[in-house]
Parts: sequence; C-alpha cells; structure tokens
Amino acid sequence: MPTAPLKTHTSSVNVLRQQNWTEEDLREKGFHYFEPIKRRVMARLITEETKIEVTLEVLTAGVGDIVIYMPGDEYHEDVEEYEHWPVQRDLFRRTYKPWNEKFTPSKIDQQLIIHGCRPYYKHVGIWALKLPFGIYMQSLESPEPVLVTAGRWLCIGSEGEPYHMSDDNLRARYIVPSQV
Repeated sequence: MPTAPLKTHTSSVNVLRQQNWTEEDLREKGFHYFEPIKRRVMARLITEETKIEVTLEVLTAGVGDIVIYMPGDEYHEDVEEYEHWPVQRDLFRRTYKPWNEKFTPSKIDQQLIIHGCRPYYKHVGIWALKLPFGIYMQSLESPEPVLVTAGRWLCIGSEGEPYHMSDDNLRARYIVPSQV
C-alpha cells in the first residue's frame, strides 16, 4: 500500500495519508466497496475550533466544519456523550444529503435540534479493508498519525481520505456481506 514517510526521528515508519486512489489500486490492495445503509444522523456547523475524542485519537474540527452525531437509543444530558465525529465542510457537502423522509423527532433528536443539528444521511459509499496487521494512518481531521490496530477497518473515503472504524460500526453503517 503506498504510504508517505512519517517525519519523526524514525525514518522507517510509514504513514498512510489522503491520496488519489484508483478503483484498480484499491481492489489490488484487497479493499472492497460498500454502499451506505440509509440511516439518519444529526449534523451541525462548528462555530469554534473543537477537539473530539474518538477511538484511538483526538480529531480537530475547524470553524466551518461539520460535527455529526449518531443519536443512539440512550438519552444523555450532555450531547457530547453521543457518538460524534467531525467532517470537513466540503467533504460533508459531497457525501451527505438532508434527510428526505418523514420522521417524528425522538427526545434525543429534539435535544440535538436545540443544539443546532439537522437530520442528514450519508449517500456515498466507502472502500474498506479489514486490517490483518496494524498500520499508521492520518485522517484529514487528525493532527498526528495514529496506529490503527489489526482487526479494525481501514476506510478510504470518496476523496481518498483514510480513516478507521470498528467492525460493528462498519456493519451498522454500510452494506457488508456476512462473508466479508
């Protein structure tokens, strides 16, 4: 897998960063394409730089970026307790659409709406590979490379941006055949 060297005291460490992938490149490396499951998320504009802790790393969201919340079933007093992550504004515009089906907002949805969120859904799929070994990667929102461990999914978004997620999250968000 093509990688760029990590600029640290260790010149032997490679870091996967955003790049222009072809479908052929991705298939050759063992990636599979997965269509998204249409599911509602809540999203809002970020008005001040924010750090968001997710599995394995702390992501930075700039003013004008979007934070996406996965409401879930359990109510929390603090909206920051819901699963959430940042997406750069232009990438959000290309990969998410406003929710286009009727829904009755739950108590959680109402809470997020009060905090400036609106309903959206992701309409663009991803390429993903379940990692047989750990790999260093740096997502668009990550200030530093992070070691993504074996067993997690390495995902490549529509703009060639790498990120990672657990098996449960990938299967909850994308159409993944059971044999994969």
